[in-house]
Amino acid sequence: MKPRPLRSRQSVPGEETERISLKISCTDKASLDRIADEKRVSLAWVVRDAVTRYLATEHRTDSERTKG
Repeated sequence: MKPRPLRSRQSVPGEETERISLKISCTDKASLDRIADEKRVSLAWVVRDAVTRYLATEHRTDSERTKG
């Protein structure tokens, strides 16, 4: 596998970050690696992007539940 130029995720000014560790299946890891290669970004970027999108979707879903 050849190295890929990495696109960085710009953090919001003043945003604090924390390091986490997690275990996922080998199949999921391989899928994330493929996505990272296709997008030419780091694996960490893909995971951060997925978490951000998930939280945005969950927040929207929670808001819709409280409205109705």
